[in-house]
Amino acid sequence: LVASALSEDVYEYNESEKAVFTYDMQGVKVEVLKRGDCHKKAEDGDMLTAEFHGFLANGHSRFESSHDTGKPSSFKLGHGYMIKGLERGLQQMCVAEKRRLHIPAELAYAKIGDGKNVPPGADLIYDVELVTLRGASEIEEVVAEIFKLEDSNEDGFVDKSEFSGPKKDKHEEL
Repeated sequence: LVASALSEDVYEYNESEKAVFTYDMQGVKVEVLKRGDCHKKAEDGDMLTAEFHGFLANGHSRFESSHDTGKPSSFKLGHGYMIKGLERGLQQMCVAEKRRLHIPAELAYAKIGDGKNVPPGADLIYDVELVTLRGASEIEEVVAEIFKLEDSNEDGFVDKSEFSGPKKDKHEEL
């Protein structure tokens, strides 16, 4: 499943953007700004690709954005790759859905900050749009396909002589 990403190069916090509905997800205030394609909802183990913009709740200055790297960010949900507030706020999200997540400091960088742009004790706001969602079973199928291609002698192992290395523009999500 794929959706169009947030397209603005200069994305600023828009306080007037109204939520379709709002709810609490284990301490994270979730505002759904745009409904998505809900054939599948994100859950732990899924591979997500998302456009995001992070703001300090006090003053709304942007401290990070997927636009800083020039591409959406990909990550596996529920494996601790992100702050707890993002992990919680992305649960049950659908492709093309846009959310604003209000994350308290204790579910972000707590009393220590991030060492760069987020001061200690800062509450955060993230605007997130889910671009792609791959279920855990899809990921396992891709891994099995890659293994089958690499295991040229079909002995159930891929040794150094068989491994051809990462393929450019193929299976980048792994």
